[in-house]
Amino acid sequence: MNGTGTALITGGSAGLGRASALALAERGWEVIITGRRVEPLDRVAARAHTITALPGDVTDPRQRERIAVEIAARGRLDLLLNNASALGPSPMPTLARYPEDALAQVFATDVLAPLALIAALIAHVRDAGGTVINISSDAAVEAYAGWGGYGAAKAALDHATAVLAVEEPGLAVYASIPATCAPRCTRRRSPARTSRIGPIRRPWCLRCCICSTRAHPAAGTAPRTSRSQRTQG
Repeated sequence: MNGTGTALITGGSAGLGRASALALAERGWEVIITGRRVEPLDRVAARAHTITALPGDVTDPRQRERIAVEIAARGRLDLLLNNASALGPSPMPTLARYPEDALAQVFATDVLAPLALIAALIAHVRDAGGTVINISSDAAVEAYAGWGGYGAAKAALDHATAVLAVEEPGLAVYASIPATCAPRCTRRRSPARTSRIGPIRRPWCLRCCICSTRAHPAAGTAPRTSRSQRTQG
């Protein structure tokens, strides 16, 4: 991701969200990070004067309104990175025994909150000619026992992202699975893969900002997720 701009990163207190914020700040970006855990979020913000922490839960409409006010005050949004997510109960239940309220919370965090943020902020992203990235998981495309709630939510987010890409042809809209950079990482954009439902770029690795590597888990094993996918931050 070249140049500078303003970025909003949800789940910014740890893992991929934290790495994203620091990487962009190093490149001169203004970065706004959100997350439920105040102290870890503040520690990330303390690492760079261009990082602003807005603690709160993105499933809360009041928090999304605070975010919208902050973005409006800045006047632009070049990158919306929906990284916050919820894994669900631990130990992870089978779908047949999944508590309804817990499943609703997973979908609220992993699907509804990102879509609500996109709806609230998309005008600013359009004006900046910006980018929307929704962080997904291998669990969205592979069937892992116990991962049904999380995987179904991420699959829903993937499809919503593809539809958004069709509806907003002027925007760069990606659904991405974080991957660990391999030694062969070229630090270059990999070619976009286009399907009939819209352009999807997989993967996207923020260790290098842009990377072209992805590791698939072996069949029958748990999907690879970043720490930030295990908690909203």
